[in-house]
Amino acid sequence: MSKKLEIAFRSPKLERIFQDHKSTDTYIICEVGINHNGSLNKALAMIDAAKESGADAVKFQKRTLDRIYSEGVLNDSNSAEWSFDYLIPLLRECELTEDDYKVINRYCSERGLDLIVTPFDEASADFIATLDVAAVKISSADMTNLNLVRRCASICRPLIISTGMWPHETIKICTEIFRNVDITFALLHTQSTYPAPFESINLGFIEELKKMAPIVGYSGHERGNFIPIAAVAMGCRIIEKHITFDRNDKGPDHKASMLPAEWKEMVSNIRMLEKSLGSKKEVNQSEIQNREVFAKSAVAVRRLKKGHILQADDVDFKAPGKGLFPHEIEAFYGMVLKKDISQDFYIAKTDFEQEILLSCWKQFAFAKEWGVKCRFHDFEEYKTLRSPVVEFHCSQTDLGVPFSGRSEVSALVVHAPEIFDRELVDICSPCEHKVEQSLSILQQSIDKTLEIAKGFPRGRPKLVMHLGGMFLDDPGNIDTAALMDRAIHNFRRLDYKLEEIEILPENLPPRPWYLGGEWHQYGFMKAEDMVRFCAELGLGMVFDLSHAFLYCNLYHADLTEYIHTVLPYVKHMHISDASGINGEGLQVGDGELDFDLFLDLIKNADFSWVPEIWSGHHHHAAGVYKALLNLEAYGKGL
Repeated sequence: MSKKLEIAFRSPKLERIFQDHKSTDTYIICEVGINHNGSLNKALAMIDAAKESGADAVKFQKRTLDRIYSEGVLNDSNSAEWSFDYLIPLLRECELTEDDYKVINRYCSERGLDLIVTPFDEASADFIATLDVAAVKISSADMTNLNLVRRCASICRPLIISTGMWPHETIKICTEIFRNVDITFALLHTQSTYPAPFESINLGFIEELKKMAPIVGYSGHERGNFIPIAAVAMGCRIIEKHITFDRNDKGPDHKASMLPAEWKEMVSNIRMLEKSLGSKKEVNQSEIQNREVFAKSAVAVRRLKKGHILQADDVDFKAPGKGLFPHEIEAFYGMVLKKDISQDFYIAKTDFEQEILLSCWKQFAFAKEWGVKCRFHDFEEYKTLRSPVVEFHCSQTDLGVPFSGRSEVSALVVHAPEIFDRELVDICSPCEHKVEQSLSILQQSIDKTLEIAKGFPRGRPKLVMHLGGMFLDDPGNIDTAALMDRAIHNFRRLDYKLEEIEILPENLPPRPWYLGGEWHQYGFMKAEDMVRFCAELGLGMVFDLSHAFLYCNLYHADLTEYIHTVLPYVKHMHISDASGINGEGLQVGDGELDFDLFLDLIKNADFSWVPEIWSGHHHHAAGVYKALLNLEAYGKGL
């Protein structure tokens, strides 16, 4: 080959890995090899098992025996080493036909799996060129077989080359040859013993392979599944392991293979590890929440008046961590306070800036009824806005607290508690006790809303509910229809009248932050689940924009289609920006949402709305005010 061949990638993931050497994606190959024992049906069953495990590809082996072994060995395998007498008959029995491979090729395509084949000779390489393979695998034994490597490279697929059996110097020589002839390849660290002893694996050699190839991986023959996971942590982007249905089956590879359940566990663990491999230190929203609870920040040891010059003896450090931290405070000594600070109250950067009280906010004139979120204890301050809507976010404690606030101009929205007794409200749960407790807190919320509504005469009150379907540990595939069945059945047990109160379930994010950590959400997340729940019970819904965006990001769904699906049921909205799969409640303009598109989609719908910005209520709702200003600047939709 005189010039570099143009590689035709059939696998988007493999293309990403080869083209972005900083990618943390892991391409996982389920090696069927010859463990099908010559049975096409078993081969297809193994493809199904690979798909179920979450693998990206399946790999087979193709041989033309008379091109590999001499005539004498084939005619009388007993005349050679004893291992040939065992191996040659086995390879004859296990060789699939070319027609079998055509069936396998179609089946992999139908199942959404990449097909990879290892040819052990040039005739087999020519045959697999007729298949839709994603890559060609070069076995360890053929790493030095340069004629075969060149023939495989001519197929114009990336080569994945195992390095077992050969010493460091030989691998180095071969990789220099591969580079010199412009072959696109990856190297797999391999120990070619079946099964391989742990003391011979030498994972540290992966660092040497990284010097020889831009992409490295690991092909394992050891017992268990934890070594490949360790290899991923060390930078391997391709993983290959054998699969079997019976480790005691005949054949050389079964004993070094993993059962389907082990395969599924390994893939799951690798996928979790992938998510943790970022190199940028980021503080997520749950950490910020926990920092506020546990970290210590500056508090005033006595009442400090506006105009006071802050000194070191004015300050102590206590939780919550909402103010200036100990490493920051010295820069503020000698600065003038722009507001009063109560004794034992935290001192923040904004205390040295000119504050904007809610009473000083500009008047907004949105087309739709807009509002703000607040708590019972700070309602009198928010009341000065005279916003068309006010939404109270309630805790469990709030349900038992007397509240006498009134407003003739603001329509009432109440957000029911999401947590009770350190448990999450969940009417989807199979645990009847949890359902009973959840229904109790929701019924109290209904009763509290009707009680408060006496002081808010502007129409029917709205009650926002989070209704569950979350799991602390990811259970894998969940039948969300079954979750909604339980939710619908249990919701019917609540006592309310539609003409008195408008109950609105809210769509939830896929990775919500609850109780100091990340959870996995399944209920009340899909657009079709929201529509079904609302349609069967005659309800509207709250549409949370950031939640929907995060769901669509994780599951590669179309946000525009999501909005079109739920919009006929939307009676109230929570609006904020978002990013990734768990960055919810961001300031408008700080995330990844296209607000021009969103506002155009919802411009003709009728709903009320509030900004819901993470920590937006701090410092006299400075974050909420900024969100309203940002949304007003779009000039449409709301």
